[in-house]
Amino acid sequence: MNFEERIARLLEFKGNRYPIVSLYLKLGPAERENFKYKIILKNLIKEKRERLDEMGLSAEVLKSVESDLKKIADYVDSPDNITGCRGIAIFSSTGEGIWEVFKLPLVYRNRLVIDYTPLVRQLVTVKDEFGDIAVVVVDRKKARLFRIGLNGAEEVLDYFYPEATRSTKFQAQEGKFRQRVSPVGGGGEVPHGYGEYGFHRMIENEMHQHFKYVSEKLFDYYKENRFDWLIIGGPEQAVSDFSHHLHTYLRDRILGTVAVDNITLLRPDEVFEKGLDLLEAKERRDEKRIIEEFEQKLASGLAVNGLESTLKALAMGQIRILMVVEGFTHSGFKCPESGILVLEENENLCPEGKKPLPVVDVVDDLIEEALGQGAEVEVVMDEEAKKKVQGVGAILRFKV
Repeated sequence: MNFEERIARLLEFKGNRYPIVSLYLKLGPAERENFKYKIILKNLIKEKRERLDEMGLSAEVLKSVESDLKKIADYVDSPDNITGCRGIAIFSSTGEGIWEVFKLPLVYRNRLVIDYTPLVRQLVTVKDEFGDIAVVVVDRKKARLFRIGLNGAEEVLDYFYPEATRSTKFQAQEGKFRQRVSPVGGGGEVPHGYGEYGFHRMIENEMHQHFKYVSEKLFDYYKENRFDWLIIGGPEQAVSDFSHHLHTYLRDRILGTVAVDNITLLRPDEVFEKGLDLLEAKERRDEKRIIEEFEQKLASGLAVNGLESTLKALAMGQIRILMVVEGFTHSGFKCPESGILVLEENENLCPEGKKPLPVVDVVDDLIEEALGQGAEVEVVMDEEAKKKVQGVGAILRFKV
C-alpha cells in the first residue's frame, strides 16, 4: 500500500475494545546526538504507564497496551529501523492487529497518545506541507534527476553526455529524448590549426548547449510531473551556469543548491539528506518571517500572545498560523461535548454547561485542533524568537 492508502486504513480504525497507541518522535540531528531520542521516548512511555490506571482498562486491554509500548520501544531501539528520516510516526494496537510505521521528513512535536482513534492529523499535515521536490544534479556533460518523497529519494531520469560530439540520450520512464551535437570537423576531430582559443570556445558552447537541453527537458518533465520545489546540485560553477538556462517557472521553485563534486557517485539516500537539510533551512527562514509578521499583527489586533488568548481564538476559529515554543507544555481541561479547551475546571466555560475534563497537556490538543481547522503550525526553535512568544501565540484570520 502507498502512503495515502495506509493513512486511509488508519482513518477507518475504530477501536471498539482495544485502544491504539500513536507515537510521533523527532529524529533530527539534535535528537540523534548521543541518542537523545531514546531518552525522550523512555520518558514518554514512563509517563503513560504511570497514568494507565486512570484509564480504567481491563486486564486484557491493559496487556494489549503494554505490548504496544514494548513493541514501539524495541522498534525505535534498533538504529537500522530509523535511518533516512527526521521523524517517525508509529501506530500500534496489538489487540486489533494494527502496526503501521511512517518515516517522516519532520515531526512538529514528540507525542505518545493512547486512545480509541489514531492520531493521524499531524501525519496528513506533514505530507501536505512537505510538498513534491525534484532534484537535478548537473556537471559539464551529464545530468541526473531525482524525486524526493516522504519515503526517500529515487532517480527518475538519467541524461548521459559521454562525449560532446556523439549522440546522447535522455533516458526516462516516459520514453527517450535524443540530442545530436554537430561535430566541429569531419569525424568529430578539431581541424588542424583550430587554435587553443577556438578549442575552448567550442567546449564552452557545447557545455551551454548541454545545459540548455537539460533545462528544456526538465521543464518538459515539470509540465507532466508537477513539483513544488526544485533543488540544483553539482560542481559550484556548473550549478551557477545551469541556473541561467532555467525557465522562469522553475527558477521560482528553487529551494536551494547543494555542492556535489561527482554527480555520478551520488546516491539517493545522500540526495534525501541534502533535501531535508534545505527544507530545515527553509523552516528557519519561514520562522523568522512569521515572527516578524506576528510582531506587526500584534499591534493591529490580528495576533494574540499567550495560552489563554490563543485558546479563545481557537474556539472562535480565528487562527491562521499557530506558533508554539519548542518544549512548551501546560495542563488544562477539555469540555466533554463541545471539545473546547480551557485552563480552569469551570463548567461555566463550556457551552454545554458541563464540567470540563482534565487534559495532561492542553498544548497537544491545541495543535491537533488547530491542524483540524486548517491552520499552519510553526514550532519556534530560535532562542531570540522564543522570547517574543509567551509559550504559544497566533496570527489570526480575522478580528472579532
